[in-house]
Amino acid sequence: MSMDSHLRSLKPDPVRRLATAVSENVLSAFRSLRLNPLRSALTMSGIIVGVMAIVTIVAVLQGVKAELGKQVEGLGANLVLIVPSKLDENGQPNPASLIGISSLTEDDVQKLGQVPGVEKISPVAIVSGEVDYIADGKTKTSNPFVVGTNKAGVVMNPTPMAEGRYFEDNERFVCLLASKPRQELFGTGPALGKMVRIQNHDWKVIGVLNRPNGDGSLGATMMGLNTLVYVPIDTARAEIPGCQVNRIALQTDYKHPAEKMIDAMTKTLMDLHHGKEDFGIITQKRGLALVIRILQLAEQLLVLLAAISLFVAGIGIMNIMLVTVTERTREIGIRKTVGARRSDIFVQFLVESMTVSLLGGGVGLVLSSGVCVLIAHISLLTPVLTLPLVILALGVCTVVGMVFGVTPAVRASRLSPIEALRHE
Repeated sequence: MSMDSHLRSLKPDPVRRLATAVSENVLSAFRSLRLNPLRSALTMSGIIVGVMAIVTIVAVLQGVKAELGKQVEGLGANLVLIVPSKLDENGQPNPASLIGISSLTEDDVQKLGQVPGVEKISPVAIVSGEVDYIADGKTKTSNPFVVGTNKAGVVMNPTPMAEGRYFEDNERFVCLLASKPRQELFGTGPALGKMVRIQNHDWKVIGVLNRPNGDGSLGATMMGLNTLVYVPIDTARAEIPGCQVNRIALQTDYKHPAEKMIDAMTKTLMDLHHGKEDFGIITQKRGLALVIRILQLAEQLLVLLAAISLFVAGIGIMNIMLVTVTERTREIGIRKTVGARRSDIFVQFLVESMTVSLLGGGVGLVLSSGVCVLIAHISLLTPVLTLPLVILALGVCTVVGMVFGVTPAVRASRLSPIEALRHE
């Protein structure tokens, strides 16, 4: 081995040297914090309060958004209904669209399902005729609103299941009853497993829906949820003459911009219908847009509060660190006298500032988790504290400590050794 190679092998690894320097500076920062506990607590207090407040607010907001999403879906505010006729000046469909040949097709269903923001889509076929139940030689008759749809169409109904189950798309001759036809046909007796007759075919009852909550949602208004009988659309189209797509029901993502989504649906249908507007799109657009707007305003307010709180906390760290530099001027002079470079002093104070910020952030997170648990116990709110939120909070603390620690670190590194040693 040559002399140069031997000398290179004796030099410490740069990565290891950096790690050693950082660990030494972190230990130095902890010693400094331990020697001045009151000052350290005051330094961290701004970060602690800021992180605790912001993380708690974000957790509460995330919980509210999750609950709001459930409520929006439950109320049907994110349901869209497409009808085979142009809407009138009042935004209402033409009653004549219930009869005759529908302008809607399976192609419309397939293409609309690809529009951004559409989560579920279902073709709806209107099946005319009565529903009969024959038992002991007696016939009970109901005149419900019979529709053929897929499983997604039934699931979109905000009315929960009372008993039984949903049908699968490949099942044949099964049906679901809303509460009114169930009462008219079976009274207080059992309904599951019974056979009812629709359009000269026997259908097995596999599920019964609860009574709707009467909230005036789009689904309840347009479809009469309490009078529905669902059958699989593939079976209805194969076995019932004249069965066609009379409606298309969609469930949308309430977080997606409503206007853009409706415009995309309109463009898709116009392209498929060769520029002819022989369809109408019915949506609770105002309610959906209002929900989205409220969420956006809440998020923007949160960002503003976070910026102000952390900016104030950062200024507090910078001021305390500047005082620390003044108090430790003689220490800095001694370190420079024994060989410390300006970069060493700079890194020492910058690491100390980041350590203070991270410690404050950690304490703030612990306090925030306790506050979130307390809020969940004493109120209807359910804060959601997630791992990305914790990582984001610690990352922001690191950045705040770094940004506001630069000025004290620069001042410390620029001190003259001789002047520093003379300082009392």
